[in-house]
Parts: sequence; C-alpha cells; structure tokens
Amino acid sequence: MKISGEKIKQTVSSVKEHWSKPPEGRYIPYKEILAYSIGGIGVKFVIYTVWYISLSATSLLAGSALGLKNGDLVKLNLVATIIGLFLGPIRGLIIDNTRSSKGKFRPYLLYTGIPSGLMLTVFAFLPFETMSYNQKLWALFISYMLLQLCYPFYDQAYTTLVQVMSPNSTERADVITVSTFIYSLAPSIMNFFVPFIAGYTGGLEHIGAYRVIMPALGIGGALIGLFSYFGTKERIIVSKDYTPKVPFFKGIGAGIANKYQWARSLTSWCILLQAGVGNITTWYFYYGIKDVLNLTTEKQGLLNGTLVTILGAAATPAMLIAPFLIRKIGKRNMFILYIVTNILTLVGMYLFIEQIWVLFVFVWLRNFFCTFTLITDGAMSADVLDYQQYKTGDRLEGLMGQFVGTIGVFVSMGITYFTQTIVMQNHFGLVDNYDDLYKASFREPISKGMILIAIVGFVLALIPFVTMYTLTEEEHESHIKVLKIRAALEDYATDSLSDGQLDEAKQIYADSVKEYDECIKALETATKRKERKKFQTKIKALEIVVNEKERFTTERMIKKTAKATDLLSHTVEELYGISEPTLDKYNEANAMSENTKEEANLKATKLKEASKELDIFHKKAYDYIQARKLIKQKEYYANWDKIFVVEPELQEV
Repeated sequence: MKISGEKIKQTVSSVKEHWSKPPEGRYIPYKEILAYSIGGIGVKFVIYTVWYISLSATSLLAGSALGLKNGDLVKLNLVATIIGLFLGPIRGLIIDNTRSSKGKFRPYLLYTGIPSGLMLTVFAFLPFETMSYNQKLWALFISYMLLQLCYPFYDQAYTTLVQVMSPNSTERADVITVSTFIYSLAPSIMNFFVPFIAGYTGGLEHIGAYRVIMPALGIGGALIGLFSYFGTKERIIVSKDYTPKVPFFKGIGAGIANKYQWARSLTSWCILLQAGVGNITTWYFYYGIKDVLNLTTEKQGLLNGTLVTILGAAATPAMLIAPFLIRKIGKRNMFILYIVTNILTLVGMYLFIEQIWVLFVFVWLRNFFCTFTLITDGAMSADVLDYQQYKTGDRLEGLMGQFVGTIGVFVSMGITYFTQTIVMQNHFGLVDNYDDLYKASFREPISKGMILIAIVGFVLALIPFVTMYTLTEEEHESHIKVLKIRAALEDYATDSLSDGQLDEAKQIYADSVKEYDECIKALETATKRKERKKFQTKIKALEIVVNEKERFTTERMIKKTAKATDLLSHTVEELYGISEPTLDKYNEANAMSENTKEEANLKATKLKEASKELDIFHKKAYDYIQARKLIKQKEYYANWDKIFVVEPELQEV
C-alpha cells in the first residue's frame, strides 16, 4: 500500500507540474489530453447515434421500428455505397488541402458536429406513423445520405487529430489509450440508458424511443465534442514553408505506392467477414433473453441495458493493459494478438451457442480483445502516415488511403451482399420476420453461420498482416528523427530556424551514428540468437538515420534530380502560362493577431483571400514547385558536413 500510495502521489504531482507544459521529450500537456478525451465522449455520442440510421435490417430502427424489408435495405445500401465512392475522395482532397490557422482537422470538429445532431433530431420527428412503406424507406435513405455529408468529416477529424497532436509514436499511443478509456464512457452510458429508456417508450422496435434518444445524444454530444476543438493543438514535423497543397492524383498515387497501407487494407478487408457476428449481441441479449427468461418488455430493456453495459465494460481492463503491451511487444504484435484471440473466442462462441450465459462470457472476452484495435489502429495509421511523409515529403491523411479505400468499398459491398442477402435472407430466411429471432430454432443456426464466416475472415487476415506489415517501432522512431533533420535543414536554407532546432537535429544525427557504431560492435560479440536479432533490428533502423546524409547519392534520387533539373530549365510562364505569385500577402495575413474573436475572423478572411492566388499556382505548377524544392534540398545535402559541424560536447563518449 505504501508503494501504491507513493506512485499515486508521484502521478498527481506529475499531472500538476505538466498540466500546461508537457514533460521533457513529450509534446502534449495533460490539460490537452483531457480536453481531447472529454470531447471524444461527445463525438462518440453523435457517431453511435448516427449508426441507428443504417441501411440494414439488422438495425432495430430500420428493421423493427420502421418495418423495412431486408432486401430493400440491401439495395439502397448498395446505392449509398456507390455514391460514397465519390464522397470519400472529395473528403480526402478537402482535408489534405486544408490550410487553416486552426489546423488541418480541428475546423471540422466545429463545422460538422452540430449539423449532424440537428439532422438526427429532425429525422426522429418525421411523421412515420402516417407514412407509407415507400415514404419510410426513402426518408431513411435521404436522411442517411445527408448525414454522409457531415458525420464522416466529424468522425475522421476526431480520430485523425490525435495523429498530428504529437510526432512521438509512444506518446500518441498513450493519448489514444487514455482518450479511448475516457470516451468509452459514451457507449457504456448508451448501452445502459438507451435500452432502459426504450423499455418505457415502447422498446427499440418503436420510433418513440428514438425521439428521446436522438435529440439528447445528437445535439448534446455535438456540444460536448467542442472540448476537442477548443482544447487541442496540431503539431506536424514540417518546414516553416511547407504548403499543404496536394493534387488529387498525386495523393492517390502516393497511397498506391505505400506497402504498409496495402498490408493494413488487405487485412481489414478479410476482417470485414466478421460483420455479421455483431448481430449476435442483439439476437441473444435482446431477443434471446426475453425468450429464454420469459421477460416483460420493461424487464427486457433493463436486463439488455445491464448486459450490454457489462459487455462494454470489457474495454476498461483491456485499455489499462494496452500501454504495457505496446511497450512490451509493440503495436504490430499486439494486433496479431487481437486476431489470434478473436479466432479462439469465436470458436468458443460457436461451441457454446446453446448455453446463453457461457456464450455471454465468450462475447465479453471477444469485446475485451477487440479493444486492442481501438489503440493499435490509430497508432499504426499515424506510423504509416509518418512513413509516407518520410518517403515523399507530403502529409496525406485524407488522400493516401482513397484508392485502397475505394477497393474496400466494393469488398464491403460484396461482403454485405453475401452475409445479409445470400446467407441471412436466402439461406436462413431473415426477411422482415424479426419476431422469429425470439425462437432458438431460428436464432442459433443463423448465429453459427455468422461465427463460421468470421473465423474464416480472421484466419485469412493473418496472412497479409504478418507477411507485409513489417514496420517496427525502431524504424518508425528513425523516420521521425529523419523528418526532424529534414525540417531543420529546410528551415536552415530559408533562414527560418526555431531556437535550438538545428542543434536538436545535429544531436539526433550524432547520437544515431554513435549508437549505430556501438550496435555494430555489440553484434560482433553477441552469441545468443535473441540478442543478435535485437541488435540487427536496431542496426537496420539506425541505418535510416545514418544513411540520410547520402540521400542524394542513390540511383533513385539521381534520376529524380536529373528530371527535376530538366523541368527547371524552363520558366513557369513557358510551362503553365502563368506568373508566380509572391507570399507577401499570405505571410502578412498569417502574422496577424487572433487574440480576440474579431481579430481571429479578420485573420481567417485575409488568409482565405491570400490563399486563392496561391492555390491556383500550386495546383497548376505542383511538379515545378516540387522540382525546385528537390534541387534546393540537394544543395544543402551537398553541404551536410558544413551544416552539421559536430560540437565538441557531441564528440564526448
């Protein structure tokens, strides 16, 4: 108890000390982590409420409350998915080309949350009681599509914001863990109170329940979500003159060339086969408990809320051990653990499908292990984006995944059609006969079918992930070091260095060279296989930093600079028929004060005006700008030894 008390005292002291200023080596103060996390509760309230309006018969709202047929919903879902093929890339282009004093993602937390909440409220109060079947069907579809214009921005802005709050991968994982732990209160609250409220408003099979749920969680959640907008900052390692202007097809092409993006996408497509398993919670712990325990509607709602809350609570212990696991085995191995444990728990669910309480235990365990992806997915996505920036120099949070995302849409459509139409409807007979789910003879076979499909998906998912996603924690750390060195060199060339920026870059390079030499020597004397593998992994990662000095001597870069030199032999006017604008107006606007609301609005207006001319130039002359930037880089890499003069203190062993 004494040790535990001392640790608590140290933690409280650390929080007080670093409430407004982050600890050494970190970027995010505690108050910012708290703001991001609390805002997440509101964001998740909105997102989870939007999910009620889904084009699926497995949704109690669409299937039971509105009485819509499975086949009609599947068809509309296919139409919505095709429309989404165009919305996704447009959304990615907008995000990657966002130039705002508030950042790249934060503005969308402000502009898309409230509209989502309002649309949910309007939908809930549509006069469904007097509508025909087709009117209900189209009301659901139109509302769903209108929400697609807002809430994906909202969801992506919040999820991706943490990836740019810090360049430190471990810190990002820690923030994801803490924020997930806090915002997981949202589903826990919903899982308990929604069925409880529904029990006294006719049940989730009736629209009355949603007229209470949707306004409270939609609008209320959007207001809570503003904590994430007002209380956070974005931090990306780029040079001072970096301009977020990426042509559509350049961004798409970069994503196609990213091997880690493909690895994660192929894995996720296989895991989509688990989609039908999520229905088992509703089928057994909403329909099933009323059948097995002979409950009234009120008691059904109360027990369902209690059980689903307990299932949601499985996330809590998982999140507590997640930081330890990441430090111990790394994000990659933690994701592999998630896949393997899902296979095992699904086998348990299949074997004990007839014993509802044993089934509940396996569902709880599956929820526990699925929580790992809440931590690893965001952290690995950020690592892949850092790798992309290391390879190409561009931040591509929006566009990079659009090509594989488009393929994923078709994969998702195929899997949805397979599970809902071929399996659920045609094979097991689930059309609009939802009351049949109260019968074990109907409920158990369809559940077993979903479980078997999910097991196949997880087994297949292991193959691309294990063989293709080979990015280690050490390699990512080296990517960040190189990005810091490059940013310092570029700012050195434009005379815009921050205090200590170049010294930090020198220190990074000197320390990496020193550690590299030490690892080489240690490897020569190491005898144990595990020890040798450890040093080999470190050496491979450190080579990324050590070899940065010779970046422009590789065959790839020689060809690239030759092509750039040829392009620069022509003028902008010759190539594009336009003149190059100056940055004077933009720099003046960017330097304006924003201490008051009026000043902030004026600055935003001036920035928008100054950006128009620059945007046209950057769009037309993107290749020319990149070529000029590359040749400048070559010049200061040629003077590496002069710039990176090693100070005496860095030479000390």
